[in-house]
Amino acid sequence: MSDPESNEPATPPRLRPVVRAMIWATVPVLLLVQLLASAGVEASSFWSQIRQLDARMVRVAESRAELIAEPLWKMRYDQVTGVLNEIMHDETIAAAAVYDDTGAVIARVVARSESPSIAEVSRPIHYSNGNMAAVQAGRIAIAYSHAALYADAGSRLVLLLVVGLLATFATLIAMRISANIFIGRPLAVMMSAIQRSKQDGRAYPAEVTSSNEFGQLARAFNAMQYTTSGALDRLGHMAAHDPLTGLPNRRSLTERLAVASRDGGRPDALVAFCFIDLDDFKGINDTFGHEAGDEFLVQISQRLRTSVEAEDWVARLGGDEFVVIRPEVSNEASAHAFAQQVLAAISEPIRLHDKQVVPRASIGLAVRRADDPELSHLPTLADIALYHAKSKAPGTVAVLDEALQRDYRRRRDLELAIPAGFAEGQFEVWYQSQVDLESHEVVGLEALIRWRHPDHGVIGPAEFLPLIERSGNNARLTRYVLTDACWALQRLAAAGRPQIRIAINLPPSELADHSLAAELRATCARFDVPASLLELEITEGSLINNIASASATLHRLRRLGATIALDDFGTGYSSLAHLRRFPLDKVKIDKAFISEIPGSAEDKAIVGVIASLAGTLGLTLVAEGIERAEQATAMREMGVRFGQGYFYQRPQPLDAVLQWLERRPVAESRILADSPPIAPEFA
Repeated sequence: MSDPESNEPATPPRLRPVVRAMIWATVPVLLLVQLLASAGVEASSFWSQIRQLDARMVRVAESRAELIAEPLWKMRYDQVTGVLNEIMHDETIAAAAVYDDTGAVIARVVARSESPSIAEVSRPIHYSNGNMAAVQAGRIAIAYSHAALYADAGSRLVLLLVVGLLATFATLIAMRISANIFIGRPLAVMMSAIQRSKQDGRAYPAEVTSSNEFGQLARAFNAMQYTTSGALDRLGHMAAHDPLTGLPNRRSLTERLAVASRDGGRPDALVAFCFIDLDDFKGINDTFGHEAGDEFLVQISQRLRTSVEAEDWVARLGGDEFVVIRPEVSNEASAHAFAQQVLAAISEPIRLHDKQVVPRASIGLAVRRADDPELSHLPTLADIALYHAKSKAPGTVAVLDEALQRDYRRRRDLELAIPAGFAEGQFEVWYQSQVDLESHEVVGLEALIRWRHPDHGVIGPAEFLPLIERSGNNARLTRYVLTDACWALQRLAAAGRPQIRIAINLPPSELADHSLAAELRATCARFDVPASLLELEITEGSLINNIASASATLHRLRRLGATIALDDFGTGYSSLAHLRRFPLDKVKIDKAFISEIPGSAEDKAIVGVIASLAGTLGLTLVAEGIERAEQATAMREMGVRFGQGYFYQRPQPLDAVLQWLERRPVAESRILADSPPIAPEFA
C-alpha cells in the first residue's frame, strides 16, 4: 500500500513508440497473408497433381486391358503376368490384378506391400476377332498411392514457410528503418519540443525539415506554439485570478499556503491571516443593482491593495469574501493592529450612483508561526473567528483563540449530530403559557424546541437553530414541531382544556414553501384537531425577504383558520406597511421593551404607541418576557391583552405543563400569583 502522505510524483506510464506499435500491428498480418497465399497456391497445385495421377491411372488401366484381352481369352496367363510386371515400374502403383469373367484372380502382382492403397481404378477387358463380337473376358484392377504427392507437398510447404519468414524478417528491418526515418524521428523532435515547453512554459520549435506530411505538421505545430503561447499565459492568469477584481483567487491561495507550509519560514516569524467578509453586501446589490455591486467590489479590492505593504498578499475568494496575508508580524498585538488598519481602509465611504455608501466588514484573524504545520489550515481557522465576528459583533475584528476553537468544535459536532438527533428523537418540544392579563386564564402555549443531546445535555434553540438552518433541515424541524403541537392539542382537549391554542414559530424559509398549508391541513386531520387552534408566529425579517411568496403562504394558512402573529415587533424594520399588507391577527411586543418597565418612561411610551397602533388596526397584542408583577400590571394598564414570561411559567415539557395546568383552577389570579413556576431543566 502506498504512503498517502508521500509527496513523490507517481511514475509515469512507460511510453510505447508509435513505430514499434505500427510494426507489431503490421508484420503479423503481413506474415499471415503471405503464408495463406502460399498455402492456397500449394493446395491448388497439390489437388491438380492428384487429379492428373487419377487420370493417368485410368489411361494405364485402359491400355493394359487392351493388351491383356487376347492372352486372357486364350489363357496365356504368363503373358498376362508379364504385362502386369511391366507397369510395376511406376512408383505410384502398389499392386495390379486381372480377373476372368467368373471373377477368379488370373494374375496378381504386388510391388510394395507396405505402401497404403489410397485409390483403385478398375476397367473391363473386352475380346473380339473377325468371327466373334466383343465379349467381356474379365477385368483389370490397379491400386495406386498418393503418398509421394503428399510428401512432395509437405516439403514445398516447409520451404515456403522458411522463405516467408525470411521475407517477413527482411520486410521488418526495412519497415523499421524507414519508419524511424520518416515517422519516428519527426515525432521524437516534436515530443522533445513539447516536453521542454512543459518544463519552463517557453515555446520551442520542432526542427523538422522534410517536405512530407510530418514536415507540414511540424511547421503547423511551430506556428501554433507561438500563436497560443500568449493565450496560454492569459488562461493561466485567469485560472489563478479573479476576473472582476484581478486579485488572486481561491486556487492561488491554496497553492500559496501549500508552498508556504512546505518551505516554512523563519521559525520566529508569525503569519497574520485576515479573512474578510463584507456586511450586508446583498443590500448593496438590491438597492443599487448588480453592476453597482461589482463596482463596489472593485473599489474594495483597490483599497485593500493600497492599504497594505508590498510584501503583503491580497486575494478574493468569491462573492464578498477577501483575504489579506501579512507574512511577518512580530506578535499577535501587531497582527490585530494590522487587521484594524485593513478594516478602517474598507470603512471609508464609497460613492455609488451619486450616493455615499459606508462599507462595513467583519474580519476573522488567525495568527500562526511560519513553520507551523497547520499553516495550510489558516482559511479554516480564520473562518472560525469570522463566524464569531459575524454572529456576535458585526463590523469588528475577531481574533482566533482557544475558546473560539472549542466553540467551533462544539458547533461542528452538533452540526454532524443533527441527523442522529432527528432519527433518535433527541429534539423535544417544550411549551410556555400565554395568559390573559385580566382574567389570568391560560389561553395559549408557545411551542419551543429543545435538543436533549446525549453528551452536551439540553441545548437551547439559539445555539442549534442556525445549524439546523445551515444544514437544510428547517422544513423537517417545522414538521416535527407541527406534529408535536397537534399531538399536544389532543392531550389538552383530553385534559379538559380544549380552548387553549398553541403557537409555532415559522422560520423564514418556510414562507417560501407552497406545500406548508397542505401539510398543516393533513397533520391536523391526522390528529383530528382544528387548524384554528394553531397560531403561526413569523418575524418581520422573514416577511421582507420574499414579500410576494410570504404573502401567498400566509393567506393560504389563514384560509385554513390558523392565526398569524408577528413576533418580536419593534426590533426589526417595524414597518406599518407590513402590518397592513399581510393577514396578521396578533403582534408580539419584544421583551426588550418590557424588561425596563415600569421604570423606563421611554419604553412605556413605545409600548403605548404600539398598543394604540394595534388597537387602530384591530390587532391583538401579546407582551413577551414578563418576569415581575409590576410589569404585568403596567401592560394591562396600557391596553395589552395577553402576556407570557417567567412570571407565569417557564418553558417545560408537555407533561409538566399539563400537571401545572391541572393544579391551577381557571381564572384564579391568587393561585397564579402565589404559585412559583416549576423549574425546568433548561429555561
